Amino acid sequence: MKKRWYQIVALLLVVCFVHSQAGTNHLLAQSLEEIQQQKEENQKKQNELQKEKDNAQNVVDGLQQEADELGSTYYSLNSRLQTVNDEIDDTQNAIVTTQQDIEDLEQELADAKEAQQAQYEGMKKRIQYMYENGTDSLLVSILESGSIVEFIQRTEYVAMITSYDRQMVDAYGELQETITAKSEELSTKKMQLSAYRDTLATKQDELDDLVENASDAYSAKNGEVSAAQMSVEEFDAQIAAYREQEKALEQKYAEAQIEIAKQIAQEQEQSGETTPEDTSGALSGYTEADLKLMAAIIQAEAGGESYAGKLAVGTVVMNRVMSSKFPNTLSGVIYQTNQFQPVRDGHLALILERGPNETCINAAREVLNGYRSGDWLFFMTQKWADHYGITGYTMIGNHAFFVKWGAN
Repeated sequence: MKKRWYQIVALLLVVCFVHSQAGTNHLLAQSLEEIQQQKEENQKKQNELQKEKDNAQNVVDGLQQEADELGSTYYSLNSRLQTVNDEIDDTQNAIVTTQQDIEDLEQELADAKEAQQAQYEGMKKRIQYMYENGTDSLLVSILESGSIVEFIQRTEYVAMITSYDRQMVDAYGELQETITAKSEELSTKKMQLSAYRDTLATKQDELDDLVENASDAYSAKNGEVSAAQMSVEEFDAQIAAYREQEKALEQKYAEAQIEIAKQIAQEQEQSGETTPEDTSGALSGYTEADLKLMAAIIQAEAGGESYAGKLAVGTVVMNRVMSSKFPNTLSGVIYQTNQFQPVRDGHLALILERGPNETCINAAREVLNGYRSGDWLFFMTQKWADHYGITGYTMIGNHAFFVKWGAN
């Protein structure tokens, strides 16, 4: 009877322990779910902020392009303005030179007019003499010649006087025409240079306005760029804050998982398991969908790793499929709650949608057909492996691979 009583007490203790463990497991699972919800909400906010930041950055890039174009226009106008200023300087120098030429010519004209006036006075006296004495005096002078020689000489003299008078008249007319032509030519040239100077001055005024407007627009656009850039920096600060929060959530999540792992280790110890399970063998009858799923999880976890790193990830997945401690199907292992980060953050779904790459497909095919690179059931970054005191792990690429939680 006493023995039976002990058996009943022992049975009650076992039942209490089982219920206690179940309650603990339920609380830990609930805690993981809460953390997961916080992580998903955090990631959602990060994605929203990143989208807003990208939009703000697009605004910055567009404004910067406009500012660069305005700056290019501004510098181009400044260059043109300098060219016009140089042309104005050259024109002003030409005007000064021409003005000096005009002044010299005016002096020559004054001298010529004085000579013209003297010639005019002489011709006027000559005409007055001829008018007062008439043409008869020349004829009488010729007729009163004493000899034929004298007659000829006087006739030639009269002809010379007449020719001289005509030459003087012609010279007077030519001088007057030359003076008039030169005066008109230089006056026209002076007017042309003055007009060119006025045109350049007008052009300079226009360019001054353009440069001023371009400068104002350039400065205003740079101000818009700065304001928009500040908006981008604000988004960066907010995203950084959420990432810090995500790190804290990752730590909480890892702590919750380690508690579950410790329970698994305790169960193994209580059951007296001393040798690892045989998890070798191929997955018989796997489908193309299984191959794609395995390749996708390998790419999600070890896409940037070496081929050995890809095989190691596939090995962990297949060892779990073949283990009694995990689901016995490929999809059950991969989609087991809180086991693979790419499942939680949507990376796996994205790869499945796009299709895994050929290298990962080859690695997936090898492990599904029975290849194993170790008896590992877990992998994580070396940082967390060292943090939780796991020893004897095998480093392949950036991941530490091991059989169980705790010290091996």
